[in-house]
Order: sequence, then structure tokens, then C-alpha cells
Amino acid sequence: MGLFGKKKTQEGGGDAPVRLYYASDIHGSEVLWRKFLNAAPSYKAEVLVMGGDVTGKVVVPLVERADGFHVELFGQQQVVTGDEVSEMEHKIRSNGMYPHRMTAEEVDRVAGLGEDEKEAWFADVMRATFDGWLALADERLDERTRCFVMPGNDDPAGVDTAIEHATKVEACDGQIVEFDGHTMLSLGYSNRTPFDSPRELEEDELYQRVSALADQVDDMSRCVMNLHVPPYDSSLDTAPALTEDLEVIMSGSAPKMIPVGSTAVRDIIERYQPLLSLHGHVHESAGATRIGRTLCVNPGSDYHTGRISGCLFTLRGDQVRHQFVTG
Repeated sequence: MGLFGKKKTQEGGGDAPVRLYYASDIHGSEVLWRKFLNAAPSYKAEVLVMGGDVTGKVVVPLVERADGFHVELFGQQQVVTGDEVSEMEHKIRSNGMYPHRMTAEEVDRVAGLGEDEKEAWFADVMRATFDGWLALADERLDERTRCFVMPGNDDPAGVDTAIEHATKVEACDGQIVEFDGHTMLSLGYSNRTPFDSPRELEEDELYQRVSALADQVDDMSRCVMNLHVPPYDSSLDTAPALTEDLEVIMSGSAPKMIPVGSTAVRDIIERYQPLLSLHGHVHESAGATRIGRTLCVNPGSDYHTGRISGCLFTLRGDQVRHQFVTG
């Protein structure tokens, strides 16, 4: 049944409270990853959960030439030398992208690759940075902190393997884990999106995967469902409607907003009624709602601002309290 943790009790009997910090959708921002790790000492959280979409989507080449490294960032061409090179790399990482030092010949070689080869090259660059993140977690996390990380629908292949080989970060995608008398089941896949991202499923398969995990849980009153995609029409899944060309559909002067969450996830929550469900995926739809007895939360994401949007939970037996926090 996955990983197990010893149940805590408090003096005088009864369950001791457990503090859990949840965030999602940091999309390659190293600044936000550092803030996520720092949530353990900052909020005295014993459990950290990163709910998916941890990697970025863009490699920014730093092309080495005689006068320095040439780089284009946010439409501006720059030449950096000396300490400026490291400063530029930090700026690129802080904005959720991957800096990569290259020669002009390497740039030409990558430009000539086929699509599958380019994706494999990108995965290698991403993996090198992500391995560094996991090494940072080894340095920052103490032995008392449980840190669970799963990929989301935007994360490419290779992320799973890196997490599985980490020392202090624990894999949870498609698994059941336990901590302090609570059970958590996780799935990082989403329903179909207009973006054809790497980890998407039809609604019926999404339902089957989660229900197969849920059927193994003995006590739903102490269960946390860590599901990257939010339940359909829950106020946690509202996003702009898009055309087939991925253009935003307008309603007057404002975008037309529609629910984009998963009907399968909603059906799962209505059927099993866990204590808590954690979601990300839809950045602009932060909030909390109840579906039956289940508290459903999406902290949203403003990763491009350098601020991490998270939620701090206090779990005690079959009760949960929550507080949104931004850092």
C-alpha cells in the first residue's frame, strides 16, 4: 500500500494535529521550488506536497562567441560576460526557463533535429536542472519532513524517474502513501486539454485509475486525494474558453470563462467523499469549496511573479482546517 508513517498521538490521548503544506504549478521556477522547500520550517509543516507541473517549457540558449555569451530574453538581445553570465542564468531560472550554454554549432545542430529528437534533447536539459532541484531538497529538508512530489499533465517523461531516485523527495503519483494516520492517493494526469500535453487521459480512464486507488483505502474520513486536475464545475476549474487555434474567446470586453475540470474527478469525490482533495492545473481559479463533506482546494498559481501560492492545512483525525498563504 505504498509508504507508511507512524501515527502521532498527543498527551492525554487522541490524534495530534498534522500540518501539511500544498502548492502546485511552479512550471520550472527555481525561486518557487526554494520557497516550497522553505515552507517546512517557515510554517512548521511536517508534510509537503507538490501537486504537479513542476517543470518549465523553454530552453534559453546562451551562445558562446568571442565577445561573450549572446542571449535573447523577453525579446531583448544581450551579450553577457564574467559574473553577468551567472546572473543571467539565475534570472532565466527564476522565470521558469532553462538556461543552456551552447556553441553556435550546437545551436545549428539542435535546430536541425526532428521533433522527437528535439523533445529528447529538451528532456535531457530539463532533467539536469531538475536533478539539481532534488539535490537541493536533500540539503534543505530534515529527516522529520515528508516531501511528496508528482508530475502534472505538462511534465515530460523523465520526471518520474528522477523523483523515484531522489533521497528525501518521495514519489506518490499513481500510489497510496500514509503519514501520521492519514492516507493520500495521487494522480498527476488531467482530462483532455486543447494543448495536447504529455499526461492526459479520457474521462473514463481517469475515473478508473483513481477509483482503483480509492477502493484500497479503508477510511475515507482520513483520506487526502491529491489529484492534479480539479473537479468539473466546482469554481476551482474556471478558465478562458479557447478556439481550435488556442485563441481566447471574448465575451464583450472580457474573456469568456468556462469550467475545464474533470467530470471523472467530480464523480470520484461525490462517490468516495474523502476528507480533503488537493488540486492545481487551473492557475486562475484559486479557492476552496465543499463537495458534500469533502473540502476541495486549488491555491492557484502566479509562478511568473516569483510568488508561490500555497495552502496550509491542519489535519486532526477526520477534521481539517485550511489557510491560504503566499510567499
